[in-house]
Amino acid sequence: MLPIDLQILKYIFFEKPIYYFKIKPYLKWNTYRQLEEKLETFNKDFGSNSLRDLDYTIFDLETTGFLPEIGHEIISIGAIRLQGLDACHRKTFHQVIRPIRPVNNQTLRLTGLSRDRLRNASPFIEGFQNFMEFSEGSVLVAHPAKFDMRFLQTMLKRWKLPSYHPPVIDSQLMAQWLLPSVKHQLDPLLKHFGIEKRARHHALNDAIMTAELFSELLSITLEKEISTLEELTHVLEKQKRAKQRK
Repeated sequence: MLPIDLQILKYIFFEKPIYYFKIKPYLKWNTYRQLEEKLETFNKDFGSNSLRDLDYTIFDLETTGFLPEIGHEIISIGAIRLQGLDACHRKTFHQVIRPIRPVNNQTLRLTGLSRDRLRNASPFIEGFQNFMEFSEGSVLVAHPAKFDMRFLQTMLKRWKLPSYHPPVIDSQLMAQWLLPSVKHQLDPLLKHFGIEKRARHHALNDAIMTAELFSELLSITLEKEISTLEELTHVLEKQKRAKQRK
């Protein structure tokens, strides 16, 4: 693999123009215009709502790498939607997404996705539109949210689409705040709560495990008399600033 500085140069001067050439036909699709309009009119005001009453979409991405800024792509989105703490009301979502660039064998082995399945999958604009429809009216949750939201934002920018700023809870930050003595990665937290471990690097499996973890963290949060999304966001912003100072 090339050093990161050479990967950046390769992407900027060679791969980025090719990428745009390949997505250009999609920019004329009705799906593209519908997604553009949906992003422009997106409503994100949930701040004063009770944490008990909100809907949550806990999601996970599988990607071709860690750096969307140099062309790495989303190849699947998994999500589960919960109504507050009511485990009986849950819906699941799993979307495989066709990448523009070839996917290496290591990523295929890690995710269990085949080249045929990726080749026959929906393009990003369709997959993301489906995810927006599934998650509409809910608060997004990811572990860590910083990685997943950065990927989504960068992909939208690459596709010349408006930015996406939904309400988001970072369950990793919640864990750091609530359980400072426990390692904040997903696996140690699953073990701490005795949550059944599913096969990893499958977007829906990871989303389901994160949802079960989030339910535990949300219960502890409510016990601390943090009752609204606005209050929780304030606490997590303080946690983030404290982490950055270390």
